[in-house]
Amino acid sequence: MLRLLTPVLLTLWLALPSLVWAQAEAPAVANKRLFDRTVDELNFRTMENVYDKTFTRNKFPVALRTHQARKSFDGFQGNADLKRLFLNYNDVSEKFKNRFGKGRTDLAEFEKQLQSIIIDKNFEFFIRVLPRNERVALIHSLQRVTQQAAAQFNASEDPAPDELAADDAAVPPADAEVEPPVTASLEEPEAQSESTVAPTHAATIRSIDVASRHDWLDYSTLLLAGISTLALLHLLFNVLPDLRTRLDALADELDQRQPNTTSRRHSSSSALPEDRYEEEEEQ
Repeated sequence: MLRLLTPVLLTLWLALPSLVWAQAEAPAVANKRLFDRTVDELNFRTMENVYDKTFTRNKFPVALRTHQARKSFDGFQGNADLKRLFLNYNDVSEKFKNRFGKGRTDLAEFEKQLQSIIIDKNFEFFIRVLPRNERVALIHSLQRVTQQAAAQFNASEDPAPDELAADDAAVPPADAEVEPPVTASLEEPEAQSESTVAPTHAATIRSIDVASRHDWLDYSTLLLAGISTLALLHLLFNVLPDLRTRLDALADELDQRQPNTTSRRHSSSSALPEDRYEEEEEQ
């Protein structure tokens, strides 16, 4: 019996350090896996909204929830520019996963890096084909996904607030590596769209009511308003006075063409009544 238990005990004794290490590492690994899974969900919902808006009769397949699955998707009806746009953003969005897992791995950093995806320039460029109300609805839905992920975060290894404050005072927190924007190389897809809103989660995030930039529609509206103002001023100060002058000249010309009426009118209005005293004396 002792001979049978000896190999088992020896195996457990050798495996005990690795089990303890795995147990200590589990929260960080689980949080990283949760972050990557949440990034995939955010990217899927973003691409789904843009695709469904572009192709109203088609739906983005629900199975495309991973980077590799979306990379092999080719349902763009021969639109090469739109396909390139999706492939480029799919590659860029996959790099969002590198924003968490190095350096700080607490809940505050977890939420911060997920929120940074929603205000990323590449994200704003990709969803610009959506109307304003749909962009706002999409951002709100992505915020709910972020909140659900934060609720599943394992904060058992997070430092205490006083320790975190001391670390922040000693060394400024290093932000995660941010990829340079690649939106300049992306082509604009053909879709019915309006001309970015950002979520209102923290003080550093722009308000939804504040536009990040002006598009051609804003400048066209301003130009048309200026042209309308100039046309109104031209009508008031040039066209109407000239029209009144022409009408007066036409009235004078008509009066000159009817002299009898004019003289009779003048005589009847200016002449005094005739003297009738002589007729009264004879009677």
